[in-house]
Amino acid sequence: MILAAGVFALQSFAQPRQIDATWCSIGTSITWYNNNVSVASGRFTRGYQDRVMDKLAFAKLINVGDNGGWAQRTIDRNLIEKADYYTIEHGINDWGTSQPVGTIDDYINNANNGTFAAAYRKIVDRIFELNPEAKVVLCTPRKAYGFDGYLPNHWYDPKNGIYMKEYADLVRQIAAYESFPLADFFNECAGQRNLSNLSIETAVHPNDNGYQIMANVLIDALERVLVD
Repeated sequence: MILAAGVFALQSFAQPRQIDATWCSIGTSITWYNNNVSVASGRFTRGYQDRVMDKLAFAKLINVGDNGGWAQRTIDRNLIEKADYYTIEHGINDWGTSQPVGTIDDYINNANNGTFAAAYRKIVDRIFELNPEAKVVLCTPRKAYGFDGYLPNHWYDPKNGIYMKEYADLVRQIAAYESFPLADFFNECAGQRNLSNLSIETAVHPNDNGYQIMANVLIDALERVLVD
């Protein structure tokens, strides 16, 4: 544009930070959708990973999100691939399928008791089997409710006696125990009042605005672990 004094102002465009490394994105359908946007029939345009790549341009993105998957199923299907950076987004379908949460002791002691905590330990162990130098970011599950009766009518209601917050709290404990950065989708990506406005249905999968909020939160967490 031309300023009043006749001086041309140059518009600056932020260039993405180039990351010469591979990012493996682990998670549920919320993660899976990034590579399957067409399935949404125009209800959103991009997932959170592509939005992260607008600012943090990894040389390669491997999306191993599992549509309908929970933590143990990621292990059972051997989905995790070798990479330099990993993000883990699980918990929503563990709640939806009433997987027992377990405790941080289950994680620490590498229990084999079928809990979310035990499965999460298997995911982390598999990552470090593939790359002992891997950098890992954990993500609490995004709040959700409804979805044709799959979940309760409010995110804070129990399903079969289990609260969604229990999965989020366990992920926070694991992040603290392992000194992993945390992308706190649960606390920072909408609540009961506005969740439906940030979702393509009531109320599980994000719309464009919902995915952008997730991307912003994840960028902050990834930047804490990136190595040039």
